[in-house]
Amino acid sequence: MQFGMFDEVNAVEGRTPAQVYDDHLRQIVLSEELGFTSYWFAEHHFDTYRMAPHPNLLIAAAARETTRLQLGNMVTVLPFHNPVRVAEEQSMLDHLTGGRLQVGIGRGVQPPEFRRLHVEMRESRQMFEESYEALVQLWTAPPATFTGRYWSFEDVRLMPPPLQRPHPPLWVAGLSEHSAHWTAERGLPYVTIFMTPDEFERMGNRYRTAFRPSPQLAAPSMGIARHVYVAETDARAREEVGFVYNRLFRHWLDVALVDDSIVDDSYKPNQRMHARLGRMNLDDLLAEGYLVFGSPETCRRQVADLAHRGADFLLAWMSPHDVPPELVTKSLRLFAREVMPAFAPVTP
Repeated sequence: MQFGMFDEVNAVEGRTPAQVYDDHLRQIVLSEELGFTSYWFAEHHFDTYRMAPHPNLLIAAAARETTRLQLGNMVTVLPFHNPVRVAEEQSMLDHLTGGRLQVGIGRGVQPPEFRRLHVEMRESRQMFEESYEALVQLWTAPPATFTGRYWSFEDVRLMPPPLQRPHPPLWVAGLSEHSAHWTAERGLPYVTIFMTPDEFERMGNRYRTAFRPSPQLAAPSMGIARHVYVAETDARAREEVGFVYNRLFRHWLDVALVDDSIVDDSYKPNQRMHARLGRMNLDDLLAEGYLVFGSPETCRRQVADLAHRGADFLLAWMSPHDVPPELVTKSLRLFAREVMPAFAPVTP
């Protein structure tokens, strides 16, 4: 089993944006030292606690501070960007990272972002699939000419072209069976989140059944992102960050998928899931298996369950909103020292 890091770059009360970015860059360096294989940033816009609307800037900064760690976005929201701009920026980052870039793609899930950007959420799937086709053409068939419903370009040759050939590895993140099947048919790795262990296992079985080998991936690869907090004991974990996890998803009741006027039927299961999670406290989340949380022994048991259910890799979400940076560092070190070695050799 492989281990990576997932990071929304959340605000922390009392710390300036510059201090928060510095905290996370130190966290990235420590993740490499501790043996994590990858580090991923999320793209989100316009809310009061997420601070990485353009994660490529953080990838570029992290590239200068690391030498081995794979770096990527989980995800670049394709409907929000012209595919030429995406292809150009990712090609530059491929060189700046020395070929360590990974490209996560998705169609987005937050209605306020779509509304404020004047992007039609009901067409996000079609936009995502068209953008994917355009990206592959831009990377692999220069000079590229493309005429689609949403984007068009003519005689485009990237400078620089990507370092990795035929292009940087693509990863798809999603929450639906359609997304899992679409990803499997193209032979790409699939990452999901916000699922119970049972739901994750069923999704993984469908993905593996539909998987077709590709030049990038010969065998299916399925991962999950999980909020992770490790302390010396279960009780200590509650004492230190229980207040954060008791309201971990509360904000979703206001800003997540609750606006029926702009979402189509494909988003309705996510809408119900987000609203349900928004009402759950720490005990509820633990009872249903949404977290890796507690003592090293408890966390090893929770990770082992995910591995048993087919997780090839885990993206550890260590720094949700309002967890102080010193506690993130402590949890990160405990996870690397006491949990990860039970599943894979770790070479700091």
